[in-house]
Amino acid sequence: MRELNGIDCATKLTESLAARLKSEGIQYVCRYLGNSWKSMSKIEADAIIGAGLQIVSIWETNPTKAAYFTEAQGKLDAVEASSYAAAIAQTEGSAIYFAVDYDAQARDMDAILNYFLGVRNGIDQSYKVGVYGSYSVLKTLYQHQAVDYFWQTTSWSRGNVANFIDILQYQHNTTLSGIQVDYDYFSCSAGSWNREISQPSFNKDLFPQPAVSPTTYTVQPGDTLSKIALRWGTTVRELVTLNNIENPDLIYAGQILQVAHPPK
Repeated sequence: MRELNGIDCATKLTESLAARLKSEGIQYVCRYLGNSWKSMSKIEADAIIGAGLQIVSIWETNPTKAAYFTEAQGKLDAVEASSYAAAIAQTEGSAIYFAVDYDAQARDMDAILNYFLGVRNGIDQSYKVGVYGSYSVLKTLYQHQAVDYFWQTTSWSRGNVANFIDILQYQHNTTLSGIQVDYDYFSCSAGSWNREISQPSFNKDLFPQPAVSPTTYTVQPGDTLSKIALRWGTTVRELVTLNNIENPDLIYAGQILQVAHPPK
């Protein structure tokens, strides 16, 4: 059974509702940016933060078919999302997640990649890029190092769960504290924010931190790049770049990886 520590919802949250969610053990709340009935205002963001919760920002207009996904649309979405995030005082260094909210097929992946190229070109450099989508969408973007954070939905994933994801949406359309929500499991802070610097959230029992931070790490049996990135407070993309890794899915026990830039 997965530990429930996050939810996403379309309901606007008040101070009292955010406090009830906190009392249920929720740490992360995923809410929408933009100008729609389900969007989060600065007043709502203040209420969520005041309850001691972390926010995950989502940008979603109508990403429900392949025709939506063009480079131009990606750039437009990123510009608008960045502007809205700044208007509600979203913390610099946190992420905005862009949704692929349908059962994308193999033939759609080139268009989705082009869309995220546009997102990269359009997003304010204050923010990181995340993706919400199915297993196949996330795997494609992971292989191309196209985004910084990965939020997988079990919808359309056909029982597959990627080993590099930051968030897993694993139960849909349920009720918590009197509102309809989806349940999410967060393995790390995943680019969330609360107007303080967002730092990776480590489970110290699973990932004990060394007294001195070396610049290399020897891969252990069962390791993946995502687990190593989580432990050392870096990203898969950074590890791939530092170590000239061609296939992020292929590392082996005993391999020595550079995990940080050596001091100058």
